Amino acid sequence: MASVTPRGDKFLAQVRIKQGGALIFSESKVFDTKAQAVSWGDRLETKVKAEGPARHASGKMTVGDLVRMHLAAQLAVRPLLGRSTIHNHNKIADEFDTILVRELKPKHLIDYATRRKTEDGVVPATIKSDLSPLSAAFGIARIAYHVDADPTVIQEAMFHLDKQGLVGKSREVIRWVEGDEEEALLTEFARRNAHHQTTIDMAQLYKFALAFPRRLSELGRLEWKDIDTKRRTIILRQVKHPNKKEYNDQVVPLLTPAWTLLDEMPKLDARIFPYNMESASSAFERARDRIAETGLPKIKDLRFHDLRHTGISMLFWYGFKIEEVALVSGHKNWNTLRRYTHIRPEDLHRRFEALKPVR
Repeated sequence: MASVTPRGDKFLAQVRIKQGGALIFSESKVFDTKAQAVSWGDRLETKVKAEGPARHASGKMTVGDLVRMHLAAQLAVRPLLGRSTIHNHNKIADEFDTILVRELKPKHLIDYATRRKTEDGVVPATIKSDLSPLSAAFGIARIAYHVDADPTVIQEAMFHLDKQGLVGKSREVIRWVEGDEEEALLTEFARRNAHHQTTIDMAQLYKFALAFPRRLSELGRLEWKDIDTKRRTIILRQVKHPNKKEYNDQVVPLLTPAWTLLDEMPKLDARIFPYNMESASSAFERARDRIAETGLPKIKDLRFHDLRHTGISMLFWYGFKIEEVALVSGHKNWNTLRRYTHIRPEDLHRRFEALKPVR
C-alpha cells in the first residue's frame, strides 16, 4: 500500500514494493494536498503491479532510487554493513537523484568526478569510492532487481576516468604511534577518567588495541565466553572477508600482552569492551585534538586505526613471520602485510641485542 506523510505544508506519497525481503521498486512524489498524494499512490501501485516492477521501474526509476534499492538489499543480508558504506551509498544516491536510470550517460559520472576534483580537491581514490555504489548497483540491477540498467554506461565512464587519472587506488600510509604520543595519550586518558563521567576506559582500550591489533568494530564484538583459556585464543565473530560477502568467524591467538591485559580486566558485561565503538572513536579523537592544541601538534593526524598499524608492525619488530602475523591481524592477503615489514633503523639495535650470541 502506498504511504503518505506530511512534508512541511505538502505531502509525500511513496510506493515501495518488496520481493523476498528486498526492495525491488520505489518511487515517490510530493503533492499540495493529501488527497492528491493518496490518489497518485494508489494509481501508481495498481499500475506497477499490473505491468510488473521491472518494466515500470526501467522508465521511472532514478539512479538514486536504484542505489538505495541496492543498499536495502545489502542490509537485508548484511545487517552489520559499515557506517561509511551506508553513508557512501546515501551520498551518491542524493547526488544522482534527479537522473533516470535509462537516461544516465558516462558524461554524468565524468562531470561529477571533475567537479569533485576541481572544486572539492578530493583525491582519485575518494572519487572512485564515491562512485563504487553506482558500479555495484548497475552491475547486478538486471539480475537481482529486474531493473533494465545498462552497466556499460558505468564501465565506459570509469575507463575514461582511469585514463584521465581522476579515479585510482588509495595509497595507504603506515602511521605509527610514537613514544611521546603514547605518553601524552595515556596522560590525557587518565585525566579524562579522573575528571569526566564516562564509562569508557580509553587507556585500557588503547593498550589492548596495540596488543590485539584488530579493527575497532571487531574489538567491540569480543565476548568473554569466546575465550579458550587452555589454548589462549579467542573467537572473533562476523569478520569481514575480502572476497566473500558473508561474515565468518576466526580463532585468534591471544599473545602475552593481550592475555595479560584481559587477565587484569573486570568482567562487567558479556562483551569485553561493552561500549559504543563510535563513542570510543570520538573520545579518542577528542583526546588527540586536545593534545595537539596543548603542545604536540604532530599528533593531529593520528587515527585510532593507526593503533592497528602500530600493533601489526610491532609483531614484525618482534620477529614474527608474515604467516604468523596474519593469524593475529586477520589478513587473508599476505601481500597486504608486506607494507608493515619495514624495519626502522633504531630497531636494529634492539634486534642485535636480542639475537647476538651469549659469550
